[in-house]
Amino acid sequence: MISVFNRSQIIWGVVGLAGSLVCYALAWLFFKYGASMALHAFGYSTGSAPWIAVAALGGVTFSGWRTWKNGEGFQSYAESALCHDFGGAADTAGAHVVDYYAGRVTGPAYVLSQIFLGGPLLLLKNLHRIRTRVPEEAGLEQKLAHLLTVLHTANKWQGLADYPGQEREVLLLNLMKKIDFSQHKGNLRFKAKTSDGI
Repeated sequence: MISVFNRSQIIWGVVGLAGSLVCYALAWLFFKYGASMALHAFGYSTGSAPWIAVAALGGVTFSGWRTWKNGEGFQSYAESALCHDFGGAADTAGAHVVDYYAGRVTGPAYVLSQIFLGGPLLLLKNLHRIRTRVPEEAGLEQKLAHLLTVLHTANKWQGLADYPGQEREVLLLNLMKKIDFSQHKGNLRFKAKTSDGI
């Protein structure tokens, strides 16, 4: 159980880190060529475009880190600040037309923002995934399997107080997604998943 979980953490972590590199590369290309076009249009030398791209990537990385530290991640379009609905409230033809044309700008801007944030968010998420592997200690596999069997037999929501001295094993089973975990009103409750999971 532990080795399978750790192997999947490493595989998904590496895939996620590769995705982070792709997002960073796309952001780099966007900011570098965008800065080059803007500088060229105003008659300036394009030699500083790479430095502008580096500064933009620094800002994107800081924004992604702050988002990660706040416990947030990717947003759906409806959750983003770019979402609008001019037509819904007014319900007039003019409002719907404005909504349509605004969407032609905010839609691509939303997609680009999620790609740019994908670099730091995927990086942080997958470094965390690789760091949070379960230690392969002697006897730990048997303890986890036994506790999971007990939880399946109980088949009800329980708290950490029901398993004194086994708090670490409960938390590791939660990390491995072998149990359902809830923190309703500050009370930690858990229950074995309905599937076998052993």
